[in-house]
Amino acid sequence: MKNRALAILSGEGTTVPQAEARSLFLAYDGNSRFRSPSPQLLICESEADPFLVGSRIAFARRVGVLVDGKAEAAALLRGLRVRFRAFDLRGEGGSPDPEDYLAGVDAKVDLLEPEAELTLVRADADYLAVTSPGRMLQGWSQRRPRRRPFFHPAAIFPKLSRALVNLTRCREGDLFLDPFAGTGSLPLEAQLVGARVVSLDRSEAMARGATANMSHFRQEWLGSIRAESSLLPLTSVDAVATDIPYGRASSTHGSTPAEVLGRFLPEVARVLRPGRFLVLMHQKEVAAGGGQEFRVVEEHDLHVHKLLTRTISVLCRR
Repeated sequence: MKNRALAILSGEGTTVPQAEARSLFLAYDGNSRFRSPSPQLLICESEADPFLVGSRIAFARRVGVLVDGKAEAAALLRGLRVRFRAFDLRGEGGSPDPEDYLAGVDAKVDLLEPEAELTLVRADADYLAVTSPGRMLQGWSQRRPRRRPFFHPAAIFPKLSRALVNLTRCREGDLFLDPFAGTGSLPLEAQLVGARVVSLDRSEAMARGATANMSHFRQEWLGSIRAESSLLPLTSVDAVATDIPYGRASSTHGSTPAEVLGRFLPEVARVLRPGRFLVLMHQKEVAAGGGQEFRVVEEHDLHVHKLLTRTISVLCRR
């Protein structure tokens, strides 16, 4: 059964939020159909559960069920603790009266810990949705790199790590691989969304550090292995996401990022199942390519500072 879902995306100024939301819906329903009235708004017809998508997504403010009007909303909210929230994406100002929308709803108003929220979005038109913001609380700050037992300055922040995982379209139970895992930022987020996780790093210190970080957050995983990315000790995986090392903070042991990538891609092609996705974060100057084994699905630029732009490439194994 198709659901009509609405996602209010965060305004990072990149194309990543839109891509992440679409990838999550497509992970659960490959026939999902989308409409985007504005960069911060995505409307989707999909069999995917919008509340499950909301519990996984990083760069979104709300995800929920799009309703036709107050009567449909009242039926979904009946008996729950609820609140009302409006988002004005047009920038026109003015606050609607919550009583105009909650009148007639058989529910208890709870502004602090609601079970559901009646969400109004004002964009090209007015949209009404039932969302569950409580299910979207991810505890990002608790997993910041400096709050982990093992820290390294090249560690990726949890929201971006989660987005990279979500772009692979991995589902619960899928085998996820990060072959340049470092301190374990991506494996931790993959484990938290229900994937089975293997992380690799050629550095023993990093492999041990990633294990310590995972244990600190009480996550059971398949392990952190000291291994070369050009000799993967696996035969088949469902999803791969990684940050290609570069610069002084992430030693490439004398190889350029392009050389690292050139040795790594054939190995990923060997182990990644056809039709599944590889997500690479790399320097913009280093083309991810794909060759005969991969099809480049999309690319997104992240401007770190005026001298550095990172690119996120999403590739599908042919």
